[in-house]
Amino acid sequence: MACREHLPKNRGKWVFAGITCVSVVVIVTTVLAITLRQPGCELEACSPDADMLDYLLSLGQISHRDALEVTWYHAANSKKAMAAALNSNVTVLEADVNVEGLGTANETGVPIMAHPPAIYSDNTLEQWLDTVLGSSQKGIKLDFKNIKAVGPSLDLLRRLTEEGKVQRPVWINADILKGPNVPISFEVNATQFLALVQEKYPKVTLSPGWTTLYLAMFPNRTYTRAMVEKMHELVGVVPQRVTFPVRSSMVRAAWPHFSWLLSQSERYSLTLWQAASDPMLVEDLLYIRDNTAVHQVYYDIFEPFLSQFKQLACKERNWEG
Repeated sequence: MACREHLPKNRGKWVFAGITCVSVVVIVTTVLAITLRQPGCELEACSPDADMLDYLLSLGQISHRDALEVTWYHAANSKKAMAAALNSNVTVLEADVNVEGLGTANETGVPIMAHPPAIYSDNTLEQWLDTVLGSSQKGIKLDFKNIKAVGPSLDLLRRLTEEGKVQRPVWINADILKGPNVPISFEVNATQFLALVQEKYPKVTLSPGWTTLYLAMFPNRTYTRAMVEKMHELVGVVPQRVTFPVRSSMVRAAWPHFSWLLSQSERYSLTLWQAASDPMLVEDLLYIRDNTAVHQVYYDIFEPFLSQFKQLACKERNWEG
């Protein structure tokens, strides 16, 4: 009788212990899941190939699914510039990737953060990614100036992604076609660039552009229909989202071509960019905005022009920017 009376007590202890162990496992798993995810980011928006607007909206960094709300920091290459970018309130960091010692006897093949003609930097791509991924939630746009930098960089991104460290949209940019007013070819090889992305790191947003040139004292042409159709021919078959970087001072005159391009795929968007010396008209940008959906065009424009344009655009759309 004593044994029969004691058995339920022991059984109760084992049941209690089992429940406790299961509870601990559930708690630990939940904590790890939360820790590995970025706070506030919806799971589907935390992928390298996620839509940039969905990602920023899920974090509360933008209030509308409107590409005009996205802000940019250029050439966040050196450690000093990177630190300034990380301390700013911009939502996306743009940085240039080159190869250390490119074209010299000291060429190492190591991807570094430098804009040509610079071929040395105090910041490698690996150091840059470790810092940016570890201390911010900002989106990433990597601009490749040389095909030699692409393969090693994509290998690094793939490894970091497999380790669970890349939980945000990544844009991969390169000028792969010759564009307006450019007398010689210096674009990144289109076939190699697109093939490397598909082979090594396909879960990204592609940002393929045209080389362009603007000279104030000379007649300047804009993008032709042939240039735009050639780009669509190259990227129309890839599975990624695609945002085409377009020189904003030239887009209005070529708008029929870019309107056609946007109509070819729901995966397509434009990123209008401005060089510091480019002449700009607010009316041109307002025309583009009035003839597109607000999620279709990003505006990578300098101040104070951007604020002027944004104020007018927001007034027309009846929301506060």
